[in-house]
Amino acid sequence: MRGPQAPRLAALANAPRPDSRILIAGRDRELNDALIRLLAQYRPTLGDDDEAAVLSALRDGHALCLVILHDSRADRRALDLVQRIKEDRPDVAVLVMSAYPTVEHATESIRRGAEDFVPVPYAGEVVLKEVARILEAAELRTRIESLDRLVSTRYGFERVISRSSRMRPVTDRAQAAARSETPVLIVGETGTGKELIARAIHLNSRRARRPFMPINCAALPRDLVESELFGHRRGAFSGAVAEHPGLFVAAHGGSLFLDEVGELALEVQAKLLRVLQDGEVRPVGGLDSRRIDVRIIAASNRTLPSMRDGGMRQDLFFRLSVLVIDIPPLRERREDLPVLTAHFLKVLQERGIRSANGMEPEALDLLEHYPFPGNIRELENLLEGICVVLPPEQTTIRASDVRAWLRRRGVPDTDRTSDATHVPLKLVELEAWAIAEALRQAHGNKSAAAQILGISRDTLYRKIHDLNLASDLPDSRTHH
Repeated sequence: MRGPQAPRLAALANAPRPDSRILIAGRDRELNDALIRLLAQYRPTLGDDDEAAVLSALRDGHALCLVILHDSRADRRALDLVQRIKEDRPDVAVLVMSAYPTVEHATESIRRGAEDFVPVPYAGEVVLKEVARILEAAELRTRIESLDRLVSTRYGFERVISRSSRMRPVTDRAQAAARSETPVLIVGETGTGKELIARAIHLNSRRARRPFMPINCAALPRDLVESELFGHRRGAFSGAVAEHPGLFVAAHGGSLFLDEVGELALEVQAKLLRVLQDGEVRPVGGLDSRRIDVRIIAASNRTLPSMRDGGMRQDLFFRLSVLVIDIPPLRERREDLPVLTAHFLKVLQERGIRSANGMEPEALDLLEHYPFPGNIRELENLLEGICVVLPPEQTTIRASDVRAWLRRRGVPDTDRTSDATHVPLKLVELEAWAIAEALRQAHGNKSAAAQILGISRDTLYRKIHDLNLASDLPDSRTHH
């Protein structure tokens, strides 16, 4: 096309496009044309090497991830521009091409932030390979950042679903914990979401890109707990056929979540305290210690007084309880039932499980008068259990569905009405009721009962002893 419109159309063709990933900046028209042809598959944008023009293009071109600067002059002004680009957009890679290449020039380009240096004349295949490598690395970074955002959304503070004023101090203290390196102790009954809060703290801290290692201390075999936590050398004990680094080493740079920390044996607690004080871990059977950088987040389903007064070393308790987060049980924040129910029904649909669209008010009223000894985990299991057996034509959870679920768990009629006078509201009575009910369902099998309650068998035995329930509970040997 010729005529007065040609320059304007050419300028429009070379204008930075928001979707362009490559900007070619230089005044050598012949080299510009050659690079445009060579990189045609990437649809690069052509610009001037003027500093203001390049920085403006970077601000407008959100998809830009590579700037190719070619310097056809001996004054090497491109080096200053490399530095400005990296200051403005550190995520953008810079490839410097120069008609005056020297070792000093190349070294200075890299020092100021350039990804690579290519002398002119150049080999086309070298430039193509370098551009492909840079764009592939940029795409990988984008995917990692997207995954980080996804994980943060899934496990961050956005996942703490609540409208209750009782949960405000929990999120406030958790966010304060995320901004610090202070040891954290999270207390709350089984199923209240202690690990969810721990993950949110980790993912909003400076350690977010490092490992988060959760471990249930009550589930660790007593004879292997030290090996699991601190690692072992080959031949340290029978069966140690290979070295094992241990969870502290695996969590190096990140966070270690010690759930049910109060269930650790006293001798293990002493070694854990030593690791926390010294920042070093020595594997079982080893002589040398290894420096570690691990943030400890501990949790327990015991109350603070019971942790302090029995079964836990005082010095370890005070070391871990610098910042305490106490999560209230679901029965103390019943106003959360509607939002939690809606959330879990949506999650069920996302998992591909047939789910109801909602719940009748009478059904919700029944739930509001149920004590939920298993807390949020029990609510989630309740909704899934009801939804999977709903008739195909039914889209709403009815009161009869909730009554049937409660009946299968042996909850008496007086506990299923709006009159809550017969519901055990004291924590000790509620725990005793839940344990008795779980053992009844499990026909006295304590391992199965512990699984129903969502706790370890050791924790169940301890609670039976603490509540003096042994003489009142069914024995599995009487059920066949």
